Amino acid sequence: MKKYLLIMLTTTLLILAACSSNEDESATDAESGDVTQSGGDELVMESEAGNITQDELYQELKERHGETVLREMTTRMILESQYDISEEELDEEIEDFKNEVGPEFEQFLAQQGFQNEAEFREALYMSRLEFEAATEDLDVTEEDIELRYENLQKEVQARHILVDDEQSALEVLDLYEDGEDFSELAEQYSTDGSAQLGGDLGYFTGGDMVLPFERVAFSLDEGEVSEPVESQYGWHVILVENIRDAEVELDSFEEMEDQIRQDLLAAQVDPNELVLIIDEVINDANVTIHDAELDHLFGTES
Repeated sequence: MKKYLLIMLTTTLLILAACSSNEDESATDAESGDVTQSGGDELVMESEAGNITQDELYQELKERHGETVLREMTTRMILESQYDISEEELDEEIEDFKNEVGPEFEQFLAQQGFQNEAEFREALYMSRLEFEAATEDLDVTEEDIELRYENLQKEVQARHILVDDEQSALEVLDLYEDGEDFSELAEQYSTDGSAQLGGDLGYFTGGDMVLPFERVAFSLDEGEVSEPVESQYGWHVILVENIRDAEVELDSFEEMEDQIRQDLLAAQVDPNELVLIIDEVINDANVTIHDAELDHLFGTES
């Protein structure tokens, strides 16, 4: 059921690769020998108006796209040497995604800026490599996986109050416990868009909220208010108003376990940290660029 969620949850990873496929084609041509530095005086184009040599074409391509293509080629090569994403895995994931999206698949590609399925496949491949690098040192417990599976079968209706620090959250909680209305407190103190709705978040299920929020919200009974909960957005005070069964048919836990693990790992990846993680992987590979105009790319000079 949720096989395709990894693609959606790693959108930030795809962003880094989504627009790269055209440059990758140029890079592939260079590898195959169509555009090389060797034999640089050999003509690529000849006319009465003048000629273009391989060296001239290489220089023009380098000035226009050199940094982007070299970075992508280097990143791909290093990540491929450390992580294995099989063709079969990609085939299965794309097929599952097509089955979920249905006839809107082509529309999805266009909306995301992909010219065709091949570009989408390349972006997915790079995002999967980056995902492996970004999550290598992260972990998910069996308890978290089981909890997510249980939460996918429930829907919680809740309100929250989001503030910047724990002290403010404690002060808001004290006001509520002294008898003030939760909705009015949310309107007055909450810093997010739900404030104008009295903190109302509507119904949500497992995976809809960040994990620290989810853990607490699904552990509360109807009418119960939480202690302050910290997430990347700030500090939350949560009031659960209703709990109901989700109208969904799930695959068995065994069938979904691996996907849930990947979703939980993806949720821990900070998009702002991803570039730093990839740069660290590249630096550990001792990259040296033998081109004075491009050797600044990875912070080392030849």
